[in-house]
Amino acid sequence: MTTIIEIVNRPIHASYRIRGEPMRYHDDVYFFIIMAVNIIASYAAYVASPTEETMGDVYRIFYIHTPSAWVCYLTLGISLAASALFLAKRRTVYDMLAEVSAILGIIYGVIALVTGAIWANAVWGIYWNWDPRETTTLILWIAYMGYISLRFSIGNVEKRALTSAVYNVLAFSTIPLSYLSIRLWQSLHPQIIVPGSGISITTPMIETLLLNLLAGSLICGYLLRMMFDVQSLEARVNALIYQKGGATRGT
Repeated sequence: MTTIIEIVNRPIHASYRIRGEPMRYHDDVYFFIIMAVNIIASYAAYVASPTEETMGDVYRIFYIHTPSAWVCYLTLGISLAASALFLAKRRTVYDMLAEVSAILGIIYGVIALVTGAIWANAVWGIYWNWDPRETTTLILWIAYMGYISLRFSIGNVEKRALTSAVYNVLAFSTIPLSYLSIRLWQSLHPQIIVPGSGISITTPMIETLLLNLLAGSLICGYLLRMMFDVQSLEARVNALIYQKGGATRGT
């Protein structure tokens, strides 16, 4: 386990060190790429993409819903990997990555649930009907809210990191449950790639969806990096405050 002194003495992470021009240039290029891809993806989704035969334009919400669900799964998968690495190596950096990834996954999970409910109301006439995909995704979201609540409930840093890492590994079982729910149980949720599943998908629609998945992934990477930087800075400041307090008490 990384000690307080090690956190204080650790070199400042390159992404939040006082940056020179080369670092700023790379950040600006990355941000420009993200914005460009997202503008193109939005235009393709809401202007260029053809109207769906049976649902009309209401189907376009799945260009938000599907990437949100994908990013939710992706970030929670990163959180699982970080927790597993923490259990293996006991390095604080993995615990911080697991936490920020889970928070981001929860946020995208809310977006997926809300957009799914809007689509359900437009197609089924009801926002929520306890469909297997809806229900298992809600269970997933509750499980990871439990992960964050667990972290807030434990004051000891080492115990919090270890306990939450174990919980995170167990909570990940809700992700394959959510993904496979439409195959395990009878569901009204459409399977986009399966013909006759409720959406008349065409090649331009698939291309637009893939572009939006890429755009969502790029935003996810940017947000994850920024959140991790903030978390790292906060940990360093807290460690400095703790060290200063200890030094004051010792004088």
